[in-house]
Amino acid sequence: MVLMLYWRRKMKSDKTRELVILSLYAALIIVSVQFIRIPFGPQFVHLGNALVVIAVLIFGARKGALVATVGLGLFDIFNGYAAEVWITILESLIVCYVLYLVFEKLLKSNDKITNIIIIGVIAAVTKIILNFVKYTIINSVVAALPLNAAMVLALTKIGGTFGTSVVTIIAVPLLYPVFKRILQRN
Repeated sequence: MVLMLYWRRKMKSDKTRELVILSLYAALIIVSVQFIRIPFGPQFVHLGNALVVIAVLIFGARKGALVATVGLGLFDIFNGYAAEVWITILESLIVCYVLYLVFEKLLKSNDKITNIIIIGVIAAVTKIILNFVKYTIINSVVAALPLNAAMVLALTKIGGTFGTSVVTIIAVPLLYPVFKRILQRN
């Protein structure tokens, strides 16, 4: 009986601890995008996508997707992008799903440095493709441009995505071991 009470209490505290850690990580995403960004055309370069990738690597795809949705979604809501928050969430979920397929299924969650670099590159390329497709659709449907013109205009709009992708490729292998060590200590 005493063992069962201890186990229940420990389980509750572990779940609470995990919830707090995930919440703090989502807040870290918001703060990093809010305060550590460089304007680049209509977009800006930021660490948010790199932190999403690290969340998937550390917490797994489901919890990483949750953290990405909350962090990037709340950033959009707080900063005047509420009308586009669903697109941000959809993009984040797609990136997390791609990372799930590659890291958890293909690479069997092996976090050797070459795999972490590969994951950073895959996340960056996925984000570039998603933004290119998004702006092409918006330009062709909303602006009624022919497909070729919509694609060219889309390329001009995603400069910040290229910058953020470079940041992701560099930051993921540098920051992942740091976050992993911090979370293993606790």
